[in-house]
Amino acid sequence: MSYIKEIREIRRSFSDLVHKTPLERNNTFSSMTNNEIYLKLENFQRTGSFKIRGAYNKISKLSEEERQAGVITASAGNHGQAVALAAKLFKIKATVVVPKGVSIVKTEAIKNYNGTVIEAGDNYDQAYQKAIEIAQKENLTFIHAFNDMDIIKGQATIGLEILEHLPEVDYIFCPVGGGGLISGIASYCKQQKKDIKIIGVQSEYAPYIYESFSKKILNKEESEDTICDGIAIKQPGDKTLEIINKDVDDIVLVSDEEVANAILLLLERAKTFAEGAGAAALAAVLNQKVIITNKKIVVIISGGNLTPGLLDRIINKGLIKAGRLVKFRTKMPDQPGALVKVLKIIAELKGNIITIIHDRARIDLHYKQTDVIIDVETRNKEHIIEILTELRKYYKVKMLNY
Repeated sequence: MSYIKEIREIRRSFSDLVHKTPLERNNTFSSMTNNEIYLKLENFQRTGSFKIRGAYNKISKLSEEERQAGVITASAGNHGQAVALAAKLFKIKATVVVPKGVSIVKTEAIKNYNGTVIEAGDNYDQAYQKAIEIAQKENLTFIHAFNDMDIIKGQATIGLEILEHLPEVDYIFCPVGGGGLISGIASYCKQQKKDIKIIGVQSEYAPYIYESFSKKILNKEESEDTICDGIAIKQPGDKTLEIINKDVDDIVLVSDEEVANAILLLLERAKTFAEGAGAAALAAVLNQKVIITNKKIVVIISGGNLTPGLLDRIINKGLIKAGRLVKFRTKMPDQPGALVKVLKIIAELKGNIITIIHDRARIDLHYKQTDVIIDVETRNKEHIIEILTELRKYYKVKMLNY
């Protein structure tokens, strides 16, 4: 069977168990970039990410003996949920090894799909080693998150759906972690449409595929914390890197601030909820990491699993990056009416005050002044400058970091 026919058969085998996710044109992002932007909404997929495609396909290929023994994987999030759900659909046992301290929301989601959760190690690599150890000891099948051809072929069904819905697509922007998603999409789409451009997107704080792609060798880099935790994989796979080097046209990097702004824009303009990794590809398009005009561009929104606390921080980052939120400190005379003057200036310039901390307990006794910290919602960076310039005519004002 040819590769194209195999991917089509895999898509048929999913039936209604794996959603055909929407591909929606977004007018706002199209106007912002002078292109036609389409969002492939894998955050609408079961478990909230694309991962169920690969996990379901992998487990469907297991022998009856392997299914009877059960499966195991290591994950800090989306892949673990997908394996647990796929195993549940096939009525087999699934164990997911997670790092200690992983989000309760994620572990509870795995348990809700009847998965057994084991906490081990302080990071993914240590959890991975523990999962391999258990797999060998208990004769379980280990389900790799990306470096497995059955996983890659499952993710390739996204490429099939894109070309079915939009055969004239020019570019696909795709987030990259270990490389399973982009390998699947690129390997299918390049066989069907030779001139299509596939662009991978990584966080600048976890640029493993970016470095490996540019050097054409398997590379391992040190990472920093990033809101794109879903694609912060320490080492790409040899199988995925081989496909990436063959079929992907470029890999670009985005900052956490750019991603946070993309998440915010998706909430406001597309009314859709994306995690950091899920919004990375849109961040690359909006920030012109590749200069493109008048093209049809599909952006993969790969997932939407965010904890409320992280969402709050990301929204703040996005507002700050866009110049729509500013925090500043000033001192003013400790006397009646002083605060009113500051608030009047902000109001006249159409700033929306979010919070005020008027700390009269920290009065400067020598100058008889008190500290005031104010958060203001603004239109853009120029609006911030306008407000601060006016305030500085009367007060010393210092911008603060959140």
